[in-house]
Amino acid sequence: MLSVFESIFSTIPAFAYRCRNDKTYTMEFMEGAVTELTGYGVDDILGNSKVSYVGLTHLDDVDRVFADVDAAIEARKPWDVAYRLTSSAGDLVHVRERGCAVYKDGELAYLQGLVVGAEQEQLLQDQMKAHLQKSEAKNKEILDLIGQITASLKQLNMLSINARIEAARSGQAGLGFAVVADEIKALSDQNSNWANVIATSLKSDAA
Repeated sequence: MLSVFESIFSTIPAFAYRCRNDKTYTMEFMEGAVTELTGYGVDDILGNSKVSYVGLTHLDDVDRVFADVDAAIEARKPWDVAYRLTSSAGDLVHVRERGCAVYKDGELAYLQGLVVGAEQEQLLQDQMKAHLQKSEAKNKEILDLIGQITASLKQLNMLSINARIEAARSGQAGLGFAVVADEIKALSDQNSNWANVIATSLKSDAA
């Protein structure tokens, strides 16, 4: 009959642990998908036999992990931290850890928790980031178009005002300001085209 640990960890990439609160998080107990996530056997990590758990943690993440765990211990709260491990094959493995400190007679005895593979979580985050970047680029494109329309509208208003002034000054001759009228019409058409581009862009983004 499978143990509770074996039953749980046979279906998800995760392992339970108990370790000392020292500079290497020296592991005293590990059970679950340790080899699947790290590439090392449990006996390689327990007691820092071949490698320490901190030694498996990516160098860029070590300080942050220690800071988050220390802050949680000080606040007497559990921690929830995501970081990367470097497997025995040199591959980066994204994991998420939920743990807590255990006290005996008021003194911190050890740390314990659960480490879960987070590749799918990381993939989702990457996809969301890519989508946001795409949205930001799309928004910039829309803002640029709006800026062009705003500039065009200013020109349109100035031409319209100048045309009215000249028409008023010239009396009957003012009826001949066909060029100005044509320019106003051209700018109006241009605004219409840009508005259509924006509408199409918004529809595409919504889809």
